[in-house]
Amino acid sequence: SIATVYGNFLVDSLSTALSYPLPNSLAGLSMQFGGGPLAPLFAVSGGQVNFQVPWELAGQSQTSLSATVNGQTSAAQTIGLVPFAPGIFSMNSQGTGQGAILDSFYRLVDSSNPATAGSTVVQVYCTGLGAVTNQPASGSASLSNPLSSTTATPTVMIGGAQASVLFSGLAPGAVGEYQVNALVPAGSAKGSAVQVVIVIGGATSNTVTIAVQ
Repeated sequence: SIATVYGNFLVDSLSTALSYPLPNSLAGLSMQFGGGPLAPLFAVSGGQVNFQVPWELAGQSQTSLSATVNGQTSAAQTIGLVPFAPGIFSMNSQGTGQGAILDSFYRLVDSSNPATAGSTVVQVYCTGLGAVTNQPASGSASLSNPLSSTTATPTVMIGGAQASVLFSGLAPGAVGEYQVNALVPAGSAKGSAVQVVIVIGGATSNTVTIAVQ
């Protein structure tokens, strides 16, 4: 998963990773899980850290997380871990409203470019879909050849109807980001804000929307 932790991190300004693999330290800050791996970091600021939950934590149900800044280490906080925690990205970065869902031409599927029920294949961008084949190293971008497919197949519901899943796996060239390609079902509801949900391993994602005609 891509995850975010909030706190007081004694960092003066925003610092972001500029390349892959992601660094384990930014602006003098690092995040460590128990006595194990360091978190690959996307960005750090005084109040927020965005990171990848490392692959090495698979199979655990609980761990601890601490922050170290310029030699000072915080108290460890306990966090729960599960095999699946699907989350669909949205354009408002809040997990609601218009989803980060593109058509086969990589155009946003919104009211100005609606999907056609029964014929449009959409690309749903998300995180937390669990184990994959061809697993990349933590912090490293996934490959396009061969692709990294999820070992479990998600159910994608669009407009109240089940979509046909054509691919589910890591988005090539990204870290911690998954991509699910699905055919918008003929029986989907129509409108400018049709609901999209992913279910995998018994876990249900947030609900976002697309436009369907």
